[in-house]
Amino acid sequence: MCGLLDHAGCSHGADGLNRRYLLKRLVALGLTVPLATLVLDRRAMAAIGFLDRTELVDGVTALVAKAKSPELREAHVFDLVGSELPWKDLGITLAKGQEVTFLIGGRVWLARDQDLWVEPGVAFHVRTRGTRPMFNPMSNTGTMTAAADGPLEMARSLVEFQDAGGELAVPKDEYAKADAHIYGVALVWRGSAIAGLTSLLSHGDVDGILGAELARIQSPRKLPAGWHNFFMLGGGPVIFNDIGNGAISVEPLKNAGILQRPVGIELKPQTRLSWRWIVEELPSRLPENQLTSHDYLSIAAEFDDGQDLTYFWSSSLPIGTAFRCPIPRWTPLESHMAVRSGLADLGKWVSDERDIHADYKEHIGGAAKSVVNVWLLGVSLFQRRSGSCRFANIQITQPGAEPLKL
Repeated sequence: MCGLLDHAGCSHGADGLNRRYLLKRLVALGLTVPLATLVLDRRAMAAIGFLDRTELVDGVTALVAKAKSPELREAHVFDLVGSELPWKDLGITLAKGQEVTFLIGGRVWLARDQDLWVEPGVAFHVRTRGTRPMFNPMSNTGTMTAAADGPLEMARSLVEFQDAGGELAVPKDEYAKADAHIYGVALVWRGSAIAGLTSLLSHGDVDGILGAELARIQSPRKLPAGWHNFFMLGGGPVIFNDIGNGAISVEPLKNAGILQRPVGIELKPQTRLSWRWIVEELPSRLPENQLTSHDYLSIAAEFDDGQDLTYFWSSSLPIGTAFRCPIPRWTPLESHMAVRSGLADLGKWVSDERDIHADYKEHIGGAAKSVVNVWLLGVSLFQRRSGSCRFANIQITQPGAEPLKL
């Protein structure tokens, strides 16, 4: 059934929404095409249901049996629990370039007594055995293209890898104490995932998850040129999007992402990072210096000593407040500083500039010689709210040098 108020009785696709029609309506209401696309993509993500194991597995299995799609090579059920060390064989072998869609459920608990948990797609990682890169969907559906021939293996990680090869950075005995269960169905396609999902959707859906994944794949969202995912957090265009004219959107929704731009410049006095940004929605209404409310939008500088300093817009902390990251894995590595605070300027373009040499000396005080990367960050893991902002005109300046425009 169509979800449009004036279209009762019509069918605009399996999830009740015709993307092309809605895009035209949103543009007619005054949104630019990129912003209208963002609205639709966020709506598709929010539509992804949270199914228990029986609902997910039985629902997908029944749909596969009904559809008898020639596009589907196999549907494989998988489970991953907290005590299992990386990497566990998934039971699937792919050829390089072959596509597989993951439909995921479960939870990774941080503290049951506080109802503090992370969605499964944030922690779920897959790779072809022993190879790079790792695939992390950062949402509860995702489609991977095999980077090499071979069997797939899976692992759980909440920034617990030390490198892009998937080696643990935490002791194995501590890692294995995790309270977690991730489950799902892997759909292995003979051809493209788009053709495969379309063929299944012609026979129905399972709480909107197949339709949401098809919408995600068909989305025009893309990473800006010169920027790449931080290896521990995947998802890319799920959170970040090049919306044109040098602007980048950051939209976490129950997940987290870091986008990196290599710079490689000397850290010397009066090295300044400047940017413009508009924040439409903060992912936290509580002070961000506590683990349970550490959800934020920010820009950061990473230094050659492994430290990084993030400048964020706080919901309530005083401007100038600085603190070490409350996530234990990141406490030795990351510092945060509030450069904006409160709700009064939400929805307005504002400009900020920081002397990152002076801030590094004051708040980190290490021996860094250079700035290696600039980061954009969007985090909404802990309270599972949404956040939304756009960055533009990012640049680094130094006395006597041309601005480095990012």
